[in-house]
Amino acid sequence: MEIIRNLDGFQRHPCPVVALGNFDGVHLGHRAILRTAMERARAAGGTAFALTFDPLPARLLFPDKAPPLILTSEDKLELLRMSGLDGVIVLDFTRELSLLTPREFVREYLVGKLGVREVVVGHSVNFGHNRAGNASVMVELGGEFGFDATVVGPVRVAGMEVSSTKIRQLIADGDLRGAARLLGRYHFLRGVVVHGRERGRQLGFPTANLESQTECIPPDGVYAARVVLADGAYPSITNIGMRPTFNETSRAIESHIFDFNRDLYGQHVKLEIVERIRGERKFDSAQELANQIAFDVDAVKKVLAGA
Repeated sequence: MEIIRNLDGFQRHPCPVVALGNFDGVHLGHRAILRTAMERARAAGGTAFALTFDPLPARLLFPDKAPPLILTSEDKLELLRMSGLDGVIVLDFTRELSLLTPREFVREYLVGKLGVREVVVGHSVNFGHNRAGNASVMVELGGEFGFDATVVGPVRVAGMEVSSTKIRQLIADGDLRGAARLLGRYHFLRGVVVHGRERGRQLGFPTANLESQTECIPPDGVYAARVVLADGAYPSITNIGMRPTFNETSRAIESHIFDFNRDLYGQHVKLEIVERIRGERKFDSAQELANQIAFDVDAVKKVLAGA
């Protein structure tokens, strides 16, 4: 898959079909948009692209209100690659770009630089200055500039409309099963394994401590999870929180991997979170905590056996 970050000198592709969006999460709604773009491109003997932005517009325009991202930029590109697209165009989102009207954006980028044959958008798309462009505007501009515009969605799963906003809310509520239904996969955190205080080792449950690069982190609690390495996925019990039994002052993400004794320090890993087992709580002693962890391990193994 081709990743294009600079459209200066961009070589025109035959019959380009472009899926336009932020695609944070690359969830089932996004996949419907991407699948439509690929089907339309194949039918025309053309090329299917996704066009997205970095940073996402809200991060530049409303940094104090911008939501946590479901995916890192690298993970988003990887999931887009896995969708089967021919390429991904990543536009540097700047103040100058944000000031373009919907018509100016379409004329300069979609028509002028890419020469689109067709644009595919979700039903809730917004683009252009002050988010003035929507799906209807894209259809109108397609008629003006001579390209087809296809609107996809909404996509519903279990009675819920699939959206990045809804998925963030489910994750924030600790409903990882619900988030997984809308994502079409389990939510995961990406990060580096770092040294911790070795509290788990002292309790008989050594842990890998993750310094997360993913922003959308579930609430404090105990989770059934998998640590995904290059050679496979390893079942684990994961604690996210402040470790109140030990009066810690910083939040940590700690995974005890079952039947595993390899050194992971410094490695980049993916932590796939399946289900919340319970909230985090303070215990009267380390031994009481260790007893609870042993009980939690049994619960986690049952969850993962059926996942």
